[in-house]
Amino acid sequence: NKILVQNYIKENLPEVLVTPSCATYLLWLDVSAVCEDSGVLRDSIRKRTGLYLSAGAIYGGNGIHFLRMNIACPRKVLSDGLNRLKEGIASFGNAS
Repeated sequence: NKILVQNYIKENLPEVLVTPSCATYLLWLDVSAVCEDSGVLRDSIRKRTGLYLSAGAIYGGNGIHFLRMNIACPRKVLSDGLNRLKEGIASFGNAS
């Protein structure tokens, strides 16, 4: 699933960066090129697509620039989530 996400984002969302990780099913997505506050983006994606992501600000540090994505799910569900992420970011960019 991690490789699927990395490849999908590289091909479809080049403005989003996946932070490398070794042992977790929760990925950090750097969305600083999309917006300055990941909470605003998270809310927009949730409202427009129904995709639930976590904003990184609750974790402190520079978390305000990150979304957390749970990838511990079947590939079909993950693929749907990635398509929703793409749709949500495109809609956010068009609304800004």
